[in-house]
Amino acid sequence: MTELFKTVLILSSLGFALTATLLCIKPVTAKKFPARWQYYIWITVMLCMVVPVYKFIPEATVDNIIPQENEPVKYVEVLPVDNVTKLPTQTDEYIAEPQKDGLDFSKILSFAMRYLPYVWVLGMIIYLVFAFSSYFIFLWRKRKNSSECENEVFEKIKQELSINRRIPLRMASDISSPVLVGVFFPKVYVPCGELDEKQARMVFMHELTHYKRHDLAVKWFSLFVNAIHWFNPLSYLLCRNISDACEVSCDIAVTKNMTQEEQKLYMKTILDFAR
Repeated sequence: MTELFKTVLILSSLGFALTATLLCIKPVTAKKFPARWQYYIWITVMLCMVVPVYKFIPEATVDNIIPQENEPVKYVEVLPVDNVTKLPTQTDEYIAEPQKDGLDFSKILSFAMRYLPYVWVLGMIIYLVFAFSSYFIFLWRKRKNSSECENEVFEKIKQELSINRRIPLRMASDISSPVLVGVFFPKVYVPCGELDEKQARMVFMHELTHYKRHDLAVKWFSLFVNAIHWFNPLSYLLCRNISDACEVSCDIAVTKNMTQEEQKLYMKTILDFAR
């Protein structure tokens, strides 16, 4: 447990440094690099916080210690024990080491490393229980306050995106904007009300593009990474930036083949739902 916790501390320190660096240069990279690059670079930082790459670096082997063929071997003469003259010492009696004043930081560190791993595990369990309970309550409410519906535009966009899996479309009364939920059993929820064909196309294109790019899996993975590093304040900023970059890159992917008028309508539709 202690060794695992030490590994987590090292990875968390690495993630802290990388996240802080990216946040500092974000005003520059946001202008120089596309939104998809922003998305992938944050995912890379997230991977660095869970994969201990440094452990795969080979250590020094015996070959580095054994002298090479052309290297001369030095011999040291060892005298017999009887010929060794005993050096004079002050006294043969035991001299107690003087007591150090103040706190013994080595003992404090040893005590902390004995119990901190259990605090870390407890915090991770609390974080995951809260996250999963909130998610399942959300699903229960959506299931209770929604009904399945059919839409020709929805099915048409699935065909355009080459999505063959059945994804239910449900109309909910307690949401204000469309949302895609479920990694293994995906569903699209839309608020109650009539949408014209153009607006419906924009909304469904956005949500189904999220499904096509497996963005929900990335968001769930970021949640688990945040659970592991719950004590790291920049881990929460990392997850927030991944979510923001995910939405922006999805918008760019949806609108890249649209006309200028369609792009304006898309942004207007998204902003209306956001309000």
